[in-house]
Amino acid sequence: MTELAIAWILLPFVAGLMLYLLPPLARGLTLAIALVSLCVGLGIIIHQINTSFILLDSFGVSLSIDPLSGYFIVTNALVILAALLHTWQEGYRAFFYVLLCLLHGCANTVFISADFLSLYVNIEVLGIVVFLLIAYPPSDRSLWIALRYLMVSNVAMLFYLIGVALVYRTNYTFAFSALMPAPPEAVALILVALLAKGAIFVSGLWLPQTNVVAAPVVAALLAGVVENAGVFSLARLSLLYSEMADIVQLFALASILFGAVFALVAEDVRRMLSFSTLGQLGWVIIAPAAAGLYALMHGLAKASLFLSVGELRHYRLSELRQEGLPRPVAIALIIAGYGIVGVPFLAGFPAKVLTLSYLEPWQQGLLYGAGCLTATIYSKFLFLPHYPGKTPLPVGYSTATMVLLGGLFLANAGYMEAYRSGMGLLRAFLLPLVGCGLVALGVSRWESPWRGAWERLEHLLGVMLLLLLGLVGLAL
Repeated sequence: MTELAIAWILLPFVAGLMLYLLPPLARGLTLAIALVSLCVGLGIIIHQINTSFILLDSFGVSLSIDPLSGYFIVTNALVILAALLHTWQEGYRAFFYVLLCLLHGCANTVFISADFLSLYVNIEVLGIVVFLLIAYPPSDRSLWIALRYLMVSNVAMLFYLIGVALVYRTNYTFAFSALMPAPPEAVALILVALLAKGAIFVSGLWLPQTNVVAAPVVAALLAGVVENAGVFSLARLSLLYSEMADIVQLFALASILFGAVFALVAEDVRRMLSFSTLGQLGWVIIAPAAAGLYALMHGLAKASLFLSVGELRHYRLSELRQEGLPRPVAIALIIAGYGIVGVPFLAGFPAKVLTLSYLEPWQQGLLYGAGCLTATIYSKFLFLPHYPGKTPLPVGYSTATMVLLGGLFLANAGYMEAYRSGMGLLRAFLLPLVGCGLVALGVSRWESPWRGAWERLEHLLGVMLLLLLGLVGLAL
């Protein structure tokens, strides 16, 4: 079993190296790897596999495979598959598919890491791959945004590495189980790094500008794969330590409310989706036991939204109100958006019901309020004018969207118990009605050209330092 797990982990990396020698096989080999990971992830979930492998006993380096890992692996596979189909006929060079394979492999390894050392190595490599993806194809603007991401990522991982060194110095092991006996500064350093990598609350403000500049397929990969690497680790540690779960939950609530408010007043659709991502990632980690299903739902829906927005000629809502949306793109935007809202028969409904079931009543009340804002955000697409497309949509976009939205429908079976609650169904249908009502009253025209100072590179780094100081206080 250990040998099979290691072979599966190494497969994307070996394939990525092979693509340099065999460029004609780039798309086919990337497709095969995505399908293999999809089968592995589904097998873990269906058979409820829960096992671990010790690789270096004296250092605590080990792997852990469980249903939580399975959900994230399935999300990774489906989003990579959609990105591959989207670019199938676009003439991308083999280099792009090499990056897809490396991204795939690093993310999968993060999702089964059970120690701080292997997590560090894979998140660092993941950051380099993301830098190259953001800068592809290269331009002055994309190179700067890619460098900005890399600098934020490297500073975050420097904090992480110092925290891990403190953990090892205290316990002489890198295992996750060694965190709480470590000094509180170690907990704070590791947390601030993972919050930045997972784009939680203000430490995730590197994301809006990145999604505006990056290609739509890269924005989809960021939403469906990259941010999951940070939030997965937060969820895993929260499941191990209730003390850490309390701290993470505070940041999750702040991120949910912060993201929903600023998404509501964003004037650029890409920024609207980016701020919505900040909020939805908070939903992923607020109830770690439900993190897998929620991450799957959000990754599929948000990847579909970014790919669909990439088919628009304009991104400002004021321009879209005048020109409208191509009807097929509008349908995809509405389905994916209401999937995030939590409409029944889409994965968002069981994911939200399962998440809320782990929370206190006052937390549920706050999240229902944030849900009304989310419903208003995505109801904007319903009220924009629609027109029949003048030209057929690209085949790559159509097939990628069918994969993502199809997964959104099928993942609805992840928690069928949600449909046994009449009150839950009533609330789920009420949210879109509230959202539509608020849009009809003119809330959708509330716009702000906010470019917060916190989005500048030096202020992003400063905010991370302030968060670190606050986390040290919480850890103490």
